[in-house]
Amino acid sequence: MNLRYVFQELTRRRRRTVIAVIGLSIGIALLVILNALSLAYHEAARAPLKEIGADITVQRPGNVPEEMAGAVFPCSAVTIRRDEIDRSEKIPGIRGMGTALLLWVFDSHQVWIVLGIERENPVGPSILRNFVKEGRYLAAGKPEALVEAAYARQFDIRLGDSVSIAGRSFPVVGLVDASGAAKIAVANLYLPLSEAQAIAAASKPLQSVSPFAQGDVNLLFIRADQQKITSVASALKGILGDKVAVATPDSFLKLLGSFFALSDKFTLVASLIAILIAVLIAFKTMAGNVAERTREIGVLKAVGWTRRNVTLQLLTESVVQCFIAGVLGLLIAYAVSFALGFMTVNIPIPWEMSPTPHFLPGGGAPLFKTLRLPVHIPVSLALFAVLLSVVIGGLTGALLSSHISKIKPSEVLRHE
Repeated sequence: MNLRYVFQELTRRRRRTVIAVIGLSIGIALLVILNALSLAYHEAARAPLKEIGADITVQRPGNVPEEMAGAVFPCSAVTIRRDEIDRSEKIPGIRGMGTALLLWVFDSHQVWIVLGIERENPVGPSILRNFVKEGRYLAAGKPEALVEAAYARQFDIRLGDSVSIAGRSFPVVGLVDASGAAKIAVANLYLPLSEAQAIAAASKPLQSVSPFAQGDVNLLFIRADQQKITSVASALKGILGDKVAVATPDSFLKLLGSFFALSDKFTLVASLIAILIAVLIAFKTMAGNVAERTREIGVLKAVGWTRRNVTLQLLTESVVQCFIAGVLGLLIAYAVSFALGFMTVNIPIPWEMSPTPHFLPGGGAPLFKTLRLPVHIPVSLALFAVLLSVVIGGLTGALLSSHISKIKPSEVLRHE
């Protein structure tokens, strides 16, 4: 094998080399871009849950409250019993679980959306500690409240004030700007979970619709092994019933439309087509190269080159050419991915996850999580693309070895 000879051949036939490299690089670029886009939409679908440290949320729909007075459950989130939570925590694949209690509280002059939260649990709404703009976060063991900043401005609620919820008084110790937080499990008043549970347990309108005991909740937030999310979701339905609403990244992906829900299958088919096109381009180029160089190959054999020597020489040319195409295709893919990263995508939030009563202003408006499309090319995908290019080059050279072996110096030189 003569490397100098390899590069001389590639540069001497510039037009054929450029056409082959560009054609193959486009196929490789298409393969990388499609897979990067698929990964990006899957990552975007995880964003609403990832922001609250979860992979799965669970709530049980129920009946509409019979009367809008005092503390009631939203019809999309009624009681999940303590024993059901304990059984759910034992499901294989679950790595952490958070709980919360969402209430609508109708006082004489005001409507509150109240969320009882676990103060320290990293899974769930305790992420709000990062969004306190004034004052401080909830202290351990104290009956305190956080108020959403926009709601506090609207009703002139300030730090140090006390708010009355279902006959109980809570000092306001912090204002939360939840506009940058996840659109899941947001409220305008946040209480320690135990305080919200006490309000729920004492509410007769709530108990008449869905019996509730201290220790029960109506929202679960679950962190699970990525490979087991589907099986965990199925097991949760087995424990909590088929009617329970289990939200996973796949369910958010389906909300983007059927095209994205089928993105894995589409990406697989499109990738196979891109690989096939790349192989055909490489084979056609090398076949044309061998046909043009029949006399040259005959001369090489006449001066002592074996079939193995000739095959190895042309194989090396093919591999080098395809390697260059792979690198160029990867550079194209990086450029396109960078441009696609400026796109935004709106992830719809299911109506049952909206905490706002539909009959209040803004309650019926659809919710979206808007974010930049997180397009990036993993190192493993980049290495696979370059390796695939080299394999295509090697495969093409190997397929042409039988044709090279049929070229006889005597027949080639006899016609000269």
